[in-house]
Amino acid sequence: MPTLHLFSTYGRASGPLLRVFGPSRSGTAWLAHLDVMDTTDTNQNDRPATIGEVRSGAIEQILTLSQLCDHLHVSAQTIYDLRCQGRGPHGFRVGRELRFRVSEVEAWLERLEHDDACRHDVGAR
Repeated sequence: MPTLHLFSTYGRASGPLLRVFGPSRSGTAWLAHLDVMDTTDTNQNDRPATIGEVRSGAIEQILTLSQLCDHLHVSAQTIYDLRCQGRGPHGFRVGRELRFRVSEVEAWLERLEHDDACRHDVGAR
């Protein structure tokens, strides 16, 4: 019995194959699901997203390591070192790439500001 990949080679199914697998679809029917997809870009800006930009009602904005480094004006090694010391932003990997949620980066920056204010608080001495 022929395998399914042969149907695309020989075109429409006929005879016993038609009874087993049913009639084949036309070429346009295979792409009919694409007619309902919205492929327009809602973000008209071609610039990279900044930390403060979170689209409402959608998946939270994610930053790459290079975007985070550009925003903070530090090297990637600085972020790696902070994370190894347990003082860096919480992130996650997508494949081999490190990613950061905007909300986590903002919380991390607030923790840094708070820790720095506690260290340099004049009244605490």
